[in-house]
Amino acid sequence: MNEPSRLLTYGSIIKQEIGRLNDQVDKVLQIARIEKNGFHLKKEKFDLNGVIIGVVENCRAQYKGDASIKTGLLAGTVDVIGDRLHVTNIFYNLLDNAIKYAGPAPEIEIHSQKDGETIKVFISDNGPGISSEHQKKVFRKFYRVPTDNVHNVKGFGLGLFYVKSICEAHHWKISLLPKQGKGATFMLEINN
Repeated sequence: MNEPSRLLTYGSIIKQEIGRLNDQVDKVLQIARIEKNGFHLKKEKFDLNGVIIGVVENCRAQYKGDASIKTGLLAGTVDVIGDRLHVTNIFYNLLDNAIKYAGPAPEIEIHSQKDGETIKVFISDNGPGISSEHQKKVFRKFYRVPTDNVHNVKGFGLGLFYVKSICEAHHWKISLLPKQGKGATFMLEINN
């Protein structure tokens, strides 16, 4: 109490941890609801670029310049039909993971392209990559890639499981492109 700056620091840490715990509890509850009852998608037409740009700007603000995020999106409005809230959460999860697992100087790139009627969105990072042994398991519930006894990334291994569940509900595909030692690239394939 005699050191207000120390109290402020501890208060800030407590607030951050409560927020993180809240997010984790919310994910657990969402997964439980999905497994028990499924879930109802509130599909609507929206601009995918607008959602991605919004998520990128929020991540830039959250990480305050600690991460470089570059975009190369399809020009103009890219209309898709889906549940805007869940789609926004897909990109938050993928970008957040990319930033957290990239290492001390995260460089993230998100770009999109059209392949016939399919829109492909790629999220890449400059991290250490994911070994082929673990690439097959990253979308499993509660699975976390081992990090050599370094647990600086907190979580329960639900984020990518949630992403895959939402993609499947939309009849979209999410995959981890096979490469090792040069970061990770996730590809989301959206069919309207």
